Amino acid sequence: MNSSVLVAGWPFAVLLMLYAQFANRTLRSGVVEDRDVGNKLLILVRDGTASPIHIDGATTICGVDGYPVPFEDIRIGDYVEIFR
Repeated sequence: MNSSVLVAGWPFAVLLMLYAQFANRTLRSGVVEDRDVGNKLLILVRDGTASPIHIDGATTICGVDGYPVPFEDIRIGDYVEIFR
């Protein structure tokens, strides 16, 4: 990434870097209905449909603000976006 772009828009540089990092990855989003800490499994609900998602090392979870969130900090009822 061009460093002059980062200097010119320094308040948004982190968001640009996050977008560039996740641009080519699959996005799934929804509200956390259930989570299994032992198996690292989240069940997301979106548009009335529940879908289980297994969390592994290649999975990134972002909160409402777009910043990455550790699996341990996710609570039932949180809206998350998951990138694989």
